[in-house]
Amino acid sequence: MLSKYNYNESLKRFEPKEKRCGYCFQNESENINNYDFIKLYKVKDRTNFVVYRSLKYEEMMIGISRCNDCVEFHEEASRKSPILKYAIYLLILIFVLPVFGLKVFIVGMALSITLFFVLHKYAKKSKNPEERLTLKQGIASNETIQDLVIAGWIFDKPSA
Repeated sequence: MLSKYNYNESLKRFEPKEKRCGYCFQNESENINNYDFIKLYKVKDRTNFVVYRSLKYEEMMIGISRCNDCVEFHEEASRKSPILKYAIYLLILIFVLPVFGLKVFIVGMALSITLFFVLHKYAKKSKNPEERLTLKQGIASNETIQDLVIAGWIFDKPSA
């Protein structure tokens, strides 16, 4: 299952042998620091008593190769998306609420939320989704990670 990966003992992670980018599938990665490393967890033993709880799990870091262009794309998207989302929402609220006044505040909120979703969908359509995969799409499209998830590995750290 992990034949396409080398295990790095010092950093305790699996590094992909293939240099081709896992997000745009065109360029090759030049630097291992650009790779996207995901932590996966698997519960080994869980004990739940009334007085005592215990949880033992395995942890694994596995990498997906990324080219410089995709690293820049992902960093820019992660910086801009929350700021733009809330800025557009606040601008819509500022311009819509004075028009309707306090008496019909609910109508103003409904209209502003509707406008926000319309603008959000328009922004999604304006980007070309075939160019690059987002981080979540890249993780979901990786065959090795899919196989690990089917084998019982999870993305969220388990808690007792």
